[in-house]
Amino acid sequence: YPNPFNPVTIIQFDVVEMHHATSLQVFDISGRMIESLVNEKLVSGQYEIQWNASAIPSGVYFMHLISGNQAQSQKLIFLK
Repeated sequence: YPNPFNPVTIIQFDVVEMHHATSLQVFDISGRMIESLVNEKLVSGQYEIQWNASAIPSGVYFMHLISGNQAQSQKLIFLK
């Protein structure tokens, strides 16, 4: 939230399985990875990551979260 955002958004997620690495990455519309926000083992719990997109152009981006056996994607809209 918020979504659309300018230039900062907050991404909230839960980690259930702590035996696997958690990965949170942002991709552009063509599938290129723009930024890796998390790439480590995290203990179970709720997390909140702030993403500042001021260095990239406006557009549609996709957040992809992998934690254990679960994967989730969400569309993010960045408007300057």
